[in-house]
Amino acid sequence: MSRVDVRNLSLLVVGLTLGVVGCDEHGAPLVTYDPPAIPPTLGETSSSSASVGPGEVLRLGVTAAASRGTLSFSWTTTAGTVSAPVSDADGSEALWTSPSCLPAGVTPTVTVTVTNAAGLSSSHTFPVTWSGPVCTRTPCAFSLEAGRLALAADCSTDATLLVPEGYTFDGEGHTVTAVDPPGSHFIGAVIRNRGTLARVRNVTVTASGLKNQCETGAEMLRGILLEGASGEVVDSVVSGLGKGATSGCQEGFGIEVRNEDASAGPFRVDVLRNRVSDFQKLGILATGFVEVNIADNTVEGGGAVGHIARNGIQVSNGAKARVTGNRVSGNAYTGASATGSGILVKVDAGAPLVSGLVVEGNTLTDNDIGIYLFQDAGEPPSPSASARIANNVLQHGSVSNPAFQAAIADYYGTGSVITSNAITGVGYDPATAPDRTFDVSVYTLQPASRLTFLTPEYDVATSSCSGKVIVQSQDAAGNLVPSAGMFQLGASGSAASGVTFHADPDCSGAALTTVSLSNAQAEASFYFKSAQPGAATVAVSGGSLTTASQAQTIH
Repeated sequence: MSRVDVRNLSLLVVGLTLGVVGCDEHGAPLVTYDPPAIPPTLGETSSSSASVGPGEVLRLGVTAAASRGTLSFSWTTTAGTVSAPVSDADGSEALWTSPSCLPAGVTPTVTVTVTNAAGLSSSHTFPVTWSGPVCTRTPCAFSLEAGRLALAADCSTDATLLVPEGYTFDGEGHTVTAVDPPGSHFIGAVIRNRGTLARVRNVTVTASGLKNQCETGAEMLRGILLEGASGEVVDSVVSGLGKGATSGCQEGFGIEVRNEDASAGPFRVDVLRNRVSDFQKLGILATGFVEVNIADNTVEGGGAVGHIARNGIQVSNGAKARVTGNRVSGNAYTGASATGSGILVKVDAGAPLVSGLVVEGNTLTDNDIGIYLFQDAGEPPSPSASARIANNVLQHGSVSNPAFQAAIADYYGTGSVITSNAITGVGYDPATAPDRTFDVSVYTLQPASRLTFLTPEYDVATSSCSGKVIVQSQDAAGNLVPSAGMFQLGASGSAASGVTFHADPDCSGAALTTVSLSNAQAEASFYFKSAQPGAATVAVSGGSLTTASQAQTIH
């Protein structure tokens, strides 16, 4: 090596050692050393679990470092669904949800790839031990984000799809079709909760070609099931859920809300704006220790059939429910041993009574029994079994059941408030088939003994018309009992001399002095006004019945 070479090498070593840009003794600029690019260095990795079953969510994380520049993170999976990551300068997290089943031989893994500014990458694969079932078809595809599992396309499934704890299953308008697995048959619910909170929305659930093999208990066919969970089932469709056009299996429920553990909960569920049609046995069921709001749903039983007695909406075994604004039709049976009901309240032997039930503002058409209260409340009836059945519209245009049809039936006489329901049609007219067709049928062995107001007190302005006043003839247990004859209207108190009673809401018609309580709901409605202020006690009296009286205020 020449002296010139040695000199140049020394200058290069000095420049590298100092790490600065400068000039040599001749003023020539020195070249700064650029170290070679290297891949990102991976740091800690984390997984909320190494083993999963169906419908579980893992939280996965990784940290990384780069010699220079920024990092980007991407996540992929061989099965299930991985969310868009949440990343910062030196780390990334993603959620991964497991499928409901995995094809044989498929091992679920999740891989994170970290890439630096130079385009070099490092990867880490999270192995997952699968503890769930094997499926025989491609699992349904989803997208995942915090709190939401969205169906990506129509799909078929031979196993239950599970909603992860706390998540919303958003169907995005797509359809899930239940089919039988090879050599076996579909069991359980098509969609159900994984934990104690779940929401299902905007999905269509149906079935295709299911074997006519009957199941009971947990293996019964259901479209959407929330069991031991709060949440909602909204804006969804369940249609064609059954095991053949003439199957008599007592399953095929559209939507079910259930909880049998009295120590758990409370669980509150909204079932809103759904459409359930062409179901096998039952449209919507609330049963057990749950509080359910069933509102604005359409439930179509499909009309009279001879192979199974369908029910539209059922509340059972201790459930608390408000059933309002629903449209229920076509639950009718042509056999001699049973009836179909639009809304059924039924309690199994030894189960707690349904309490606090409100059935109001529903439209029920062509059901054998429009609203059927069938829970043995004992003798005398338990006050907890009393329901409010009000302002429903019930119609039946024919007689199809050979044994019994009624707009409203209270089989055990539960002392429920049954009022202001509109009932029409030959199918509910007692004159059509005596002892077979009824408008309102309330079982009681006691005669009418009292008159009772069903509406609250009023405070009205002088010469203004009151709100509707409803009085009913009842037995001692509070069951309605129609009473013959006319009943007198009267008033007492400082404003009594100016009180008049009327049939019209604006009090414009002729004054009334009597009302009749011999109709199906054993009630009469009227309005009152007074020309002078003060107190007025309005009373209805007659026969041997205890007088009904109620204090009103005229200001």
